[in-house]
Amino acid sequence: MPGGCADVPPGDHRMMMEKQRAVTAASLALSALSLALLTTAIFTDHWYETDTARHRANCERHGAESGEPRSRNRLMPIYHLPLVGGGGGGGGSGGGSRRSLALLRAVHVGSREEELLENWRSIVGMGVLETECGRPLFSTHAGLWRKCYYLGVDEDIDSLIAKGIAQRCTPVKYHFSQPIRLRNIPFNLTRTIQQDEWHLLHLRRITAGFLGMAAAVLLCGCIVASVSFFWEESLTQHVSGLLFLMAGIFCTISLCTYAASVSYDLSRVPPFIYGLPADVDRGYSWSIFCAWVSLGLTVASGCLCTTFPFVSRAKALRSKSARDSSV
Repeated sequence: MPGGCADVPPGDHRMMMEKQRAVTAASLALSALSLALLTTAIFTDHWYETDTARHRANCERHGAESGEPRSRNRLMPIYHLPLVGGGGGGGGSGGGSRRSLALLRAVHVGSREEELLENWRSIVGMGVLETECGRPLFSTHAGLWRKCYYLGVDEDIDSLIAKGIAQRCTPVKYHFSQPIRLRNIPFNLTRTIQQDEWHLLHLRRITAGFLGMAAAVLLCGCIVASVSFFWEESLTQHVSGLLFLMAGIFCTISLCTYAASVSYDLSRVPPFIYGLPADVDRGYSWSIFCAWVSLGLTVASGCLCTTFPFVSRAKALRSKSARDSSV
């Protein structure tokens, strides 16, 4: 008989097989639930959230005390930027009118960060972004694939999205594109921004890659555990347990790397573009909670499948030695 159960009475062997199937069924149920939670976490956009309600209230109170218009920069983020790629002169009044229109060009919410950096001199000269209330901030939720604004929370972003000025959801980058030439920025800062972008992309790729591998290995473990009901119960149960533990390792690496990528993204320079004010509430959301619960269930199912064959074999050997000594 497999599993070192030779000379075991038929009644004891039948009871052992029933326990083994019960353990396999329990581990299969846990792993299936874990796979469902992990899939939910992968395809939802609530890994990390920011809530700017307290920040908006503080800025409105500060504006009311200083007599400034309410949240003026939230609807008109950065106006009067210099002419980008302006050609030569010509045209007298016509050229002047075109230039005056170009000066009113705005970098709206949802625009590429490279556009902000391209107009670096004007941004720093105005000092708009260096003040905590000068940068437009809205409540967001982000996942592995998209970052979205909350609707129905802030009427300003609702208006911008309705007018087509801002996009509600923007994709998360997983490819490195050669950045445009950043004018009027010190070379060291330009190089730092590009290096930070590359490191952040690397962390994102590790997160998505290991999470995908965890889901694939977990699925293979479920298939092997299902096969154990019909063929080589001890062997397939042990293999499925090892697959579950491997999926847990991959999932742990992915979740730790995601936390590192979030911290790295918020600590990038310059802080008034990439960082967040202290009064912006932020934290992990229910999608990453699903991933952590999935990790716990995966490890539990793996431990069940890998330890039960050893425990059952030890019990069989003890019962055999007890019978031999009695004889």
